[in-house]
Amino acid sequence: MNKKACSILICCLLVFITSCQINKKTSSTSSNSSQQLTEQKHSVKTTRKKESSNDNSKKSNKKIIQQKAEVKQVDTLAYLRKKYAPLLSTVQDSIQNLQLYKLIDEWMGTPYRFGGQSKNGTDCSGFAGILYAHTFSIALARRVSDIHQATPLLLKQEELKEGDLVFFDIGKRKLSHVGVYLTNGKFVHASTSQGVVISDLNMAYYKKYFRCGGRIIKS
Repeated sequence: MNKKACSILICCLLVFITSCQINKKTSSTSSNSSQQLTEQKHSVKTTRKKESSNDNSKKSNKKIIQQKAEVKQVDTLAYLRKKYAPLLSTVQDSIQNLQLYKLIDEWMGTPYRFGGQSKNGTDCSGFAGILYAHTFSIALARRVSDIHQATPLLLKQEELKEGDLVFFDIGKRKLSHVGVYLTNGKFVHASTSQGVVISDLNMAYYKKYFRCGGRIIKS
């Protein structure tokens, strides 16, 4: 074989070897890319599964918390109905306002203190203001006379509904006392002698000094 033929053969061999190496690299790169893509897809699926699991867990926890809160509210209302229905001379089912009776229960027996508005002691207008703010989101004036003046609708005793105000002229003092009407002639107030207590408008003492009722809450 002459030199020219040898050179051509060698060149062909080099081209073939180079081509094989390129194909091998391409195949390897393609395989790696395919493997990386598969791994990425698996990672995305795993992440989505975790996110979905977390979302379901959060929803489940939220539902459980909500159910517990609802059960607690039902239990609290049942307790308040059982406790206050006899005091109001009414049936348990007639007590519906959980917030109102829950607040009354929390403040019941709080001592009277002129100018006070806390669990350490409160006066009549202070307690009425607390009850209205927490139960009806309404701000009352601090003095009884100012509350009366700001009351748009004045009422007779037979017109009173739950949440209405009741005003008294005790002794020689005009508009000296205020309470919040409940039902069946009963009202809650901060009495100077007993603190926060439920009393009856038909008792001789309160009947004597009753001035009028007042309605601020919109029906």
